[in-house]
Amino acid sequence: MATRYRITAPVPHVVSTVAGVAFADSVGETDNPAAVLYFRRHGYGVEEIVPEPAPEPAVVEPVDPPETKRPAKSASKTDWVTYWVAQGGDQAVAEAMTKDQLAELDAAPTKPEEGQQS
Repeated sequence: MATRYRITAPVPHVVSTVAGVAFADSVGETDNPAAVLYFRRHGYGVEEIVPEPAPEPAVVEPVDPPETKRPAKSASKTDWVTYWVAQGGDQAVAEAMTKDQLAELDAAPTKPEEGQQS
């Protein structure tokens, strides 16, 4: 990327184009090295524009994964549903089951496939 320069005219209130640079209220910008040389020779103020550094991306704290430890058999139904949903089970199917049914499962309850009977 070419270096940009802010050019300031030696007199106030310049609204014109000089050496291909448009001035508004005596200030213009260019990345043309030949124009920069012209302005330096003719007493204009020449200042390199340093781009603002890109903001650092926000640090996102990792989110703890849902509890994967199997609940105790005496845990609440809500704990069992949460556990099975975290294991990839279908929430509606898990909620339709009793706590004891959920505690007896070896795999997460899922929706029956199309055409299958439950």
